[in-house]
Amino acid sequence: MIDLQNIQSLSDFKRNAKRFIEQIKATKSPMVLTVNGKAEVVVQDAVAFQAICDRIQQAEEELRALKLAALQKDINVGISQIKNGEYTEYT
Repeated sequence: MIDLQNIQSLSDFKRNAKRFIEQIKATKSPMVLTVNGKAEVVVQDAVAFQAICDRIQQAEEELRALKLAALQKDINVGISQIKNGEYTEYT
C-alpha cells in the first residue's frame, strides 16, 4: 500500500530528486508523483520493484500449477465416470 505521506509533486521531486531518491531507497516505499494535483507516476526502488515482480511471477506459476491439478482431477473424474458407465449418450 502506498503511504499517503509519500505523495509529492513532480516539480518538487525534480528540485529535490537526490533527497527523494535517498528516502525511497531507505524506506523501500514507493512515491507517487503528481502533475497538477493528479497522481501520474510512481517512483520505486529497483530492488523493491524486482521483489514485487518476482512475487507476481511466483504467484502466477503457483496458480498455473493449481489450475493444472484441478483440470487433471476433473479429467480423471470424467474417465472414471465413463469406465463405470456413469454417463448419458446424446444423439
